[in-house]
Amino acid sequence: MKRLIIQMAMAASATLASAQTTQTRSDSLLLDTLNIHQLQEVVIKGMLPHTRLKGNTMVTRITGSVLEKAGTANDVLRRVPGIIKKGEDLEVIGRGKPVYYINGRKVYDGDELKRLMSDEIANVEVITNPGAAYDATVSAVVRIKTVRRQGDGFSFGLFGKSEQSLRTGTNDPELQLNANYRYKGVDFFASAKEWRYTTHQWSDLGQWTRDPTTGEELFRYEGAMDYKWRGIGTHLNTGFNWQINDNHSLGAKIDYSVTTDADTRERLDMTKHDHGTLTETVKSDGTKWSDRPDNILVNAYYNGNAGKLNIDFNTDVYINNDNTHQSTKENATADSREVESVSTSKNQMVATKLVLTYPIAKGMLSFGTEETFVRRDNDDRSTGTGLPDARSKVKDDTYAAFVQYAMALGGNTHVTAGLRYEHAGFDYRDCIDAANNLHRSYNNLFPSAAVSTAFGKVRLSFNYASRTQRPSFWQLNNSMQYHNRYVVQQGNATLKPSTEHTVGITAMYSLLTVGANYSCFNDLVCNWSEQMNDEGMIRVSYKNIDRPQRQLNLFAVATRTWGCYTPSWTVAYVKQWLTLDFDNGRRSFGRPMWVFNANNAFRFAHDWQLEANSEFHSKANYSNVELINNYWSVETVVQKSLLKDKSLTLRLSWQDMFRKGNNDAYIDYGSYNIFQTNKMDFNRLVFTVRYNFNAARSKYKGTGAGQDARNRIGSSSR
Repeated sequence: MKRLIIQMAMAASATLASAQTTQTRSDSLLLDTLNIHQLQEVVIKGMLPHTRLKGNTMVTRITGSVLEKAGTANDVLRRVPGIIKKGEDLEVIGRGKPVYYINGRKVYDGDELKRLMSDEIANVEVITNPGAAYDATVSAVVRIKTVRRQGDGFSFGLFGKSEQSLRTGTNDPELQLNANYRYKGVDFFASAKEWRYTTHQWSDLGQWTRDPTTGEELFRYEGAMDYKWRGIGTHLNTGFNWQINDNHSLGAKIDYSVTTDADTRERLDMTKHDHGTLTETVKSDGTKWSDRPDNILVNAYYNGNAGKLNIDFNTDVYINNDNTHQSTKENATADSREVESVSTSKNQMVATKLVLTYPIAKGMLSFGTEETFVRRDNDDRSTGTGLPDARSKVKDDTYAAFVQYAMALGGNTHVTAGLRYEHAGFDYRDCIDAANNLHRSYNNLFPSAAVSTAFGKVRLSFNYASRTQRPSFWQLNNSMQYHNRYVVQQGNATLKPSTEHTVGITAMYSLLTVGANYSCFNDLVCNWSEQMNDEGMIRVSYKNIDRPQRQLNLFAVATRTWGCYTPSWTVAYVKQWLTLDFDNGRRSFGRPMWVFNANNAFRFAHDWQLEANSEFHSKANYSNVELINNYWSVETVVQKSLLKDKSLTLRLSWQDMFRKGNNDAYIDYGSYNIFQTNKMDFNRLVFTVRYNFNAARSKYKGTGAGQDARNRIGSSSR
């Protein structure tokens, strides 16, 4: 679920260079608050999670450690070395949002990490330098392996959640049922989830347009926004896995997600000043709703051995549909209007991936191919806005081949080197004006390498990688989206992919892990604005920055256990070097960010657990965005496991206790600037219940294909 930030923050979405994580399309524009950076972590000590360096992968054992009763997978991951919690998201420090795998199966539903319990996890692998076998857009990978369950028969798990907002009084329930039947190597599994979620935001807004030559104020807009989103949905999943023998397995599954009922209410009160004189007051009341947007994902896989050769094949089909309506009434002193619009998108993707692995000498050679084919139709129509209708078709195909070799040099040194080739073709067809048609193709090589070794008790890891970030499909869409009479947003079909080169080092000694990453980004995709007419209307779009953006990330992580108390503390420093040329001059954005995350767990007798966790991000520059306040969120948790086999777990958390988990922003576009303060609906009591009967994990081994394309398409449901 994306947190809306409206027209002010539209500038901030997709701007952070180090992550540029593709955002799914939201009702308005997103302020993606920050991508802080780090890698991996810790060591062995009593009840500590045992973390070791295996090649370029940090492997943390969960079974038998203090993290075994941490709660859900989300609660575990936030305390695994190299991962931090940022708002409602988890990130690998220095690499942004990772791609997750559970038992080799790619995770598409982020809520799955909230349903997987910590005592079901055997270990967690954090890969900060994904090799050539991964898509060139993947900057980090987290692989979760669960405890192996034995025996045949029927099992099921029940997960329930009640999330109570302390700001609005709204309650959001969720219920999930998982079932599995295993017989002689065959698994049949299914799950069903029903959810309701609401989010509320209150903002104060300000916009200024000045003469780029003299600096004289031309237009000033000030006001307040009240935004609320509500959704109800269903997620269904079913499939099978057949473990034919020790050398061969295959399976298939289908996921279906639908938002059965969703709507957005946005109230906006604004005043307009023209050369310092109040000329207009506008009260806007808008509603958006969708016609049951849905996603369908079908995956099939085969994994087997032919002698020493391992074969891993996956194919995916992904279909996404969305039909969004908007109705807005604007009561103004000068010109009242009613706005109606309909935006329809249809997306289809087919992807395949083949990985072959063969032992050679003292190492392992991996090679294979990956293909992704995307077709997208988009139709935007509106009345009362004065904006033109738009219809477009997109064809986006990517072909990749890769080779990677990993070997051990003695007992302490591991070396991995890989090379990935990608050919990407993009066709944009404007169904109204053929003059806007566009064809582009790219051929790129992405090398990667990693070395890990030991000097006494110190473990060291060095890595290098080259990657790319492709614009999302809605960023490439030329149609104009109406936000209010002062601001419209438009995509840019001429955007180029950005490239990233990163070097990093990590050192581990005893309870301490320290590290550094240095990254250089070229053709970074950034939000950009320009004045559309003499009335002060602004168009916000996207462009590739012609200057490189560089970023340094330093971090330190420490963790230890004293009796029942286990703290895990992270400190990070993020500094960017970015200079932009605006219509009124050149400016640099280099204010660094400090990050302090502290997780504190107390384990008591009779399976009681208490937690006190906090996250802090300081004021900083984020691309051309200035975060003008400190973000600080505090959470307390109490948890209890019941029944003889501990199969029933109750957990109560109080989130954002002091209501300081907000980001205020000032965005610099040169002669056009945006200011916004926000109050978010994060102050909540969350009560969860988890019960497992005869727990048996599915052996499904499908790893999926085409993850980058699915991210660029986005999801129509939560």
